[in-house]
Amino acid sequence: MGEAPAGPAWTRVIPLGGLEEVGLNALALEAERDLVLIDCGLLFPPPDCPGIDYLIPDFAFLRERREKLRAVLLTHGHEDHVGALGHLLAELPAPVYGTPMALGLLEARLAEAAPATRRHLQPVAAGDQVETGAFRARFLQVTHSVPGACALALETPGGRIVHTGDFTFDPSPVDGRRTDEAGLAAWAQSGVDLLCCDSTNALVPGETPPEKRVGDALRRLLPRVGGRAYVSLFATNVHRIQQAMEVSREAGRRVVFLGRSVVQCARLARRLGHLRLAPGDVVPELRASSLPRGALTVVLGGSQAEPGSALWRVAHGLEPRHRLSPGDAVILCARRIPGNEVPIRRLVDRCLRQGAQVHDTESSGVHVSGHPARDDLERMLRLVRPRHLLPVHGEARHRDALARLASDGGLGAERVFRGGNGQTLLREGGHVHPGPRVPVGRVVVDAGTVAAEGAALLADRRRLGASG
Repeated sequence: MGEAPAGPAWTRVIPLGGLEEVGLNALALEAERDLVLIDCGLLFPPPDCPGIDYLIPDFAFLRERREKLRAVLLTHGHEDHVGALGHLLAELPAPVYGTPMALGLLEARLAEAAPATRRHLQPVAAGDQVETGAFRARFLQVTHSVPGACALALETPGGRIVHTGDFTFDPSPVDGRRTDEAGLAAWAQSGVDLLCCDSTNALVPGETPPEKRVGDALRRLLPRVGGRAYVSLFATNVHRIQQAMEVSREAGRRVVFLGRSVVQCARLARRLGHLRLAPGDVVPELRASSLPRGALTVVLGGSQAEPGSALWRVAHGLEPRHRLSPGDAVILCARRIPGNEVPIRRLVDRCLRQGAQVHDTESSGVHVSGHPARDDLERMLRLVRPRHLLPVHGEARHRDALARLASDGGLGAERVFRGGNGQTLLREGGHVHPGPRVPVGRVVVDAGTVAAEGAALLADRRRLGASG
């Protein structure tokens, strides 16, 4: 499977996932005797995967090189970057390096699925350097929609590589921790052979707005809400939780956290210093019903209308202390993930029928992206000045848009690689060029268990869905 070259100093880049989808991020770097993996994420099931929990990358390439695997390097703790690690570590143990926030989010997942694998977690701070086998990696802070996100600057036997992870150039981040442009520029002084760059928003013009714009929108909305305010968001968006708490305090409201994921993330973020509370900001769930309706903000998950999630339960009358009433407001502080549009519309309709106002990203500006738009991508290209570019983290249309942006900016088309998952790149003899393809794929996880016959399982379910 994809025989290694026979040169004296080489590095092979192997995308196992994340180059044909938004999710499933996993990119291997291989040298003669060593291999490291950058991220190991899952993919939430698309509509044609009925009843499936999630999908993970096929680890066949890594299994064949299990003796070479030295470490897993994490850019951040979102599930599309860490969600498959429990399955990998149970089979192929290796040290996992990441910031405390990334590892804390991962540990909560491992505690349920693969508790024995938690011993492999190795915390690092932004600015730290890790040496593992023939690879040296420096973690450089970037702003994103979760604290503790980093780009990776790597010294490899075949050259110097930068992997951006997910990033923005937020000029005024909620926690004051900006993207380490000085660190990236310093790394670029000695040359960057390959930039692996987030392409998710390459079709979006301009710059990604700052996260504080969400706080401004909440300041406009909350004073107009006579009843309870239900602020629904991704649990890992600690900066958004922080702003919801601060705006609620200004409006004379107390906050209650609802839903396991929000409670766990808030507890972790507070322990690590990413979430700052004032005395009395948060009240226990049991005291929520004793407060006047106009004096309470409920911060909860379920913005994607997932069945059983906190907002879904509230909308369906399954939370006895939180029933929607006229005058309440539901504020959806998260984008609609493609594929979730129909259930979200149904949830919105259900909330409206119960008399609640609904504010979402399209109408109220209560969401900004955690990914770089076109101007931000141009800024990263100018900062790093790579000799070659590999767009990652996106579907073909996103990667193609970033490739065209780089080519228009002067990077020759022959230096921009548009291949998808399994298309390897080889850096040897001072050049980067495509190498042989390796087999890659997706593996189905059903009821928490890897399904060996995933294709057959899905085919059966599709037939049942179509024919009964």
